[in-house]
Amino acid sequence: MKYKSLCSGSGGNAALLWTAGAAVLIDFAPGCQRDCCEALRALKMVSGSLDTVLVTHAHGDHINRNSLKVLQAEGFKVRCHPSVAREIKERHGCAHAGIIYPFEGEIPVGELKVRLVQVAHSPRCYTTAFIITGAPGQKASVFTDLHSFTEEQAALAADSGLLCLEANHDPELLKRYGHPGSEFHLPNIETARFLHAICALSRRQPQAVVLGHLSEDCNAPDLPEKEIRSFFKKNSTPVKFKTHVSPRYEHGAVLTIK
Repeated sequence: MKYKSLCSGSGGNAALLWTAGAAVLIDFAPGCQRDCCEALRALKMVSGSLDTVLVTHAHGDHINRNSLKVLQAEGFKVRCHPSVAREIKERHGCAHAGIIYPFEGEIPVGELKVRLVQVAHSPRCYTTAFIITGAPGQKASVFTDLHSFTEEQAALAADSGLLCLEANHDPELLKRYGHPGSEFHLPNIETARFLHAICALSRRQPQAVVLGHLSEDCNAPDLPEKEIRSFFKKNSTPVKFKTHVSPRYEHGAVLTIK
């Protein structure tokens, strides 16, 4: 199982997860239509089976009219919760409704299995995380936008080889600079708590932890990892995983989960 972030933040979000026999995009809003076309051309060279986008929620930095138009032209399917599908049509119009296929529970995408998990994010915006499994032992959990977590969600994410978690802001920087809407996103300390809760319920720690959706003004690339290491140390828990921060506008490195 492999993972690659394409962009991450309020300016746009997209990531690719793939195996030898299947691939999915997780959200797709890399920019203008030209940016979308260029991204898809490059990604299809990575995985020829790519034809599905999983959408966490309907905010424009995760899916929008530009990306929907390009996805339709390229023959992609958009898979999401029925409430997310309805909100995509409300926010971005119905011109591309024909490529949106709602689902609940779990669906197969090639050799992958994708499970929806509702999370708490923004009012009037139904939001989900995804638990994705492949071959035996291959599991990825993707929590991109949320303001809090539950023990049930931690249990669902347990034993993931790859964890993608939001680490949006540092509370002290938020006090200094302010940023409307940050209350709907996970601060670094809560990311550390969530990660620790997942590890406590796991038979082994993840191989890789990807931190995303960092605020440009109220966070810095080194702060989430410092918070995680501090929290784990306070709880006498060794850190056995490697953390990776998703770049805001550039592609991230390819991560391989064995």
